[in-house]
Amino acid sequence: MSFPWLTRFLPAALRFRQALAAHYEGRLAGRFASIPDAPPDVLNRQPLHIHFWTPHAWFSTVIHVDRVVPPLRAQAAALGLPWQITSGNRLPEAPVDWLLCLKDVPPAHFCPVERTVLLLPDDADRVWGRLQRFGHVVSVTSQTLASLLGAVHPRAWFMEETESLEWIEQGRRALEQTPPSGRPPLLLWHGTRKSFDGLRPLRPMLETFARETMVELVVLTGGVAKTEQWGNLRVRHMPWSLEALTTLAAQARLSIVPARPTLADSYLKNAGRLRRLFAAGCPAIGDARVADVVEFSKACGAPVAQTSDEWLAALRQLWHDPARLDEIARRGHALVHERYYTVRTAAQWLWFFCSQ
Repeated sequence: MSFPWLTRFLPAALRFRQALAAHYEGRLAGRFASIPDAPPDVLNRQPLHIHFWTPHAWFSTVIHVDRVVPPLRAQAAALGLPWQITSGNRLPEAPVDWLLCLKDVPPAHFCPVERTVLLLPDDADRVWGRLQRFGHVVSVTSQTLASLLGAVHPRAWFMEETESLEWIEQGRRALEQTPPSGRPPLLLWHGTRKSFDGLRPLRPMLETFARETMVELVVLTGGVAKTEQWGNLRVRHMPWSLEALTTLAAQARLSIVPARPTLADSYLKNAGRLRRLFAAGCPAIGDARVADVVEFSKACGAPVAQTSDEWLAALRQLWHDPARLDEIARRGHALVHERYYTVRTAAQWLWFFCSQ
């Protein structure tokens, strides 16, 4: 016998895992709306103070707020809208009309619930038990996450993660200067130290690839610089930074983006890390367990992989096919430039604030 009401008393993180498993198995589904990027039918010309609250110094702050606020201000100003748009790691001292919170919950009664918005790229378990504190919840990365949120919240939204035009322009110059097929035999992986859990299981496959192909692996992540050997494969660890990623993406022939093994780190993820590489001019192989990765990769003609055999086959396939490697890089970069850029995200927020 099932007692669904008992779930109200379970810790929030456990309830999240139960909902995630049910969604993955097809027993739970939710409704959400994609935020349009078209001009709103009616402009909201009332004075508004909009504040993006980013209490943590995460890279997601850069992606979803720091890069987006300047073009949002510019678009609002171009339309003559009397909006004050601010952001920062502290809550405003005076009341605001809209409070947007990145992966955290503000103090109770700080802003009316209906005007308090949760921006959620990942780590939904952090806030799962307090979603009722928000009038709107927005998945800023994954449609799958948006659907899961829509199963437990009445106003769930989705918008795609995007890149800055400056980053995309750097990638264009990198591709023009040296196409991937003309670069050194460098294979790139980038991510947080936690994300290394996705790379570690591929070590035997990478050692096999290195026995038959001249290749060096660069691991760009947190920590100190060091070099080690994985069988025949030289592995160079480098500290992560945007500058280092820019340089290495322009130098690498190819990159791999395996997901971490858990559902929250694969099923709920998006193609952000993959698209970031294509935007920077580096073609990449993504993980077949991530629906957004599969969709993006199909659009630019790139393979995806899940098992070690599939990763090895995809590496062999692209590494030794210069024409296809360069074509995939060009198509992927063009796709990011066409659809996944921050000006579009700003236009989506413009529509949102004019439509509520």
